[in-house]
Amino acid sequence: MYYLDRNRFQSSTANLKNLKIIVIGDFILDEYLIGEVNRISPEAPVPVVWVRKEKITLGGAGNVVKNLSSLGVQSIVLGRAGKDEKAKSLIGLLEKENTDIGRNFFIRSEDVPTILKTRVIAGHQQVCRIDKEELKPITKKEEDELLQAFLERIDSANAVVLSDYDKGTLTPRIIQEVSRICVEKKKIVTVDPQVSHFFLYQGVSILTPNHHEAGKAIGRKLENDSEVLKAAEEISEKLSCPSLMITRGEKGMSLYLAAKKEIFHIPTVAREVFDVTGAGDTVISAYTAYHAAGLSELDASVVSNAAAGVVVGKLGAETVTPDELEASLQSMGSFQK
Repeated sequence: MYYLDRNRFQSSTANLKNLKIIVIGDFILDEYLIGEVNRISPEAPVPVVWVRKEKITLGGAGNVVKNLSSLGVQSIVLGRAGKDEKAKSLIGLLEKENTDIGRNFFIRSEDVPTILKTRVIAGHQQVCRIDKEELKPITKKEEDELLQAFLERIDSANAVVLSDYDKGTLTPRIIQEVSRICVEKKKIVTVDPQVSHFFLYQGVSILTPNHHEAGKAIGRKLENDSEVLKAAEEISEKLSCPSLMITRGEKGMSLYLAAKKEIFHIPTVAREVFDVTGAGDTVISAYTAYHAAGLSELDASVVSNAAAGVVVGKLGAETVTPDELEASLQSMGSFQK
């Protein structure tokens, strides 16, 4: 088993409050209608959900911001929203998080609504999801505006997260230019990728696909450690990417370090899984924050794995605090004796 140095972890945790991380990507509003089911509808063979609670929160790239905020990290937010009432809700929620309000930047599109995903939940079960969105890429003019905003903010940032939900904000040009600028300026840039864009993220610090996404990108299933290693080598070489993290569900995650051609298999830590919604956002947020705060790629991966183990034990797209993280790492016996 690989052990963390507790003092190094605590030192990095103390440094989180000094960081600024740019989050650029697809921002979504998540609505939850939570209730109970006592009968079947007389109109159709479907359950009738008696709604007892409603909640609207940040989803997509906004969930990355929530996770960073929970760790004490300040975000600079770059994205797109519509010119509608939902955009006011989205921006208002972001302003309640630890974001640099004066430096946040949103394209406001006339013909694209702010994305809303409504989840209907009965007990701990998701009954259905309703998506309200228009999948249109940003225009050339909007790309210019977003890149200019990014250039004006990158020098003050410690790291950049590309949160790609394939909703049109991260076009090929945006992905390639942001990646190039970060490499040029020696900034940490991490990516939660989309398969459709998989081989556009050239030179990024780390890519964090799940095993299904990584397998789909190279055209084969990844069913064991050996296949994961071969896939990691292939993807890393194609992308000139120094690190690759493949999340593997109940098998935990695998971190590949290209320089030494090493792979580390980190076992899952979840005690009980209630909901995996947003776990990928937690992984990339915790990894980016702790790596930017001074931990190595491997140490930051162990921490992000523990963070995911905490949030999947909660209902909905939730976050983790540094205290919860330390308690989880302690209970797992992850610290050096």
